[in-house]
Amino acid sequence: MKDSPLRLGITLFIIAGIMGLILGGVNAVTKDLIARKIDEVNRAAYGAVLPGVDTTSLESMEVDDAYADRILEIYQAPEYGYAFRVSTQGYGGAVVIAVGIDVSGTVTGIQILEHSETPGLGANASNPSFTDQFIGKTETLTVVKGEASANTISAISGATITSRSVTESVNTALTYFQEILKGGADNV
Repeated sequence: MKDSPLRLGITLFIIAGIMGLILGGVNAVTKDLIARKIDEVNRAAYGAVLPGVDTTSLESMEVDDAYADRILEIYQAPEYGYAFRVSTQGYGGAVVIAVGIDVSGTVTGIQILEHSETPGLGANASNPSFTDQFIGKTETLTVVKGEASANTISAISGATITSRSVTESVNTALTYFQEILKGGADNV
């Protein structure tokens, strides 16, 4: 009876319950700290994609329902532009980026915030040789293999899906600016 299945099951149940309580307690203690750290990382990214903007002056905006599945949040820097956090599907999962667009509708920068892309391939989307291609763009972009031109982005070799994902995120932010933000300003 010492090693009966019932006794082992009860012991396992008690251990699992104690561990669940410990993990729940750790989560309760650390969730606010984690949320603050994520906000700090995002604000630093918004400062990077909107150069010269004081991130403490950013004002949160509500995302239009039609874009809520891709645009996670938008912040406005009064009289300068907008910082978007956009998510699209990459090769290894969601690719979340920050996109800065000034009041004239020009991309001021992008920064990769989260990804699970292949190291050495899709992970290269964070490199300035790729991200800097977006700066100064104002129109819908397409990805090309080889040399980029006015409204094209040169794909990362071996990571076309990731390149398209990032470009799709930038296009989403540009379209949102043209249709919702700029369109809304013209209608006021």
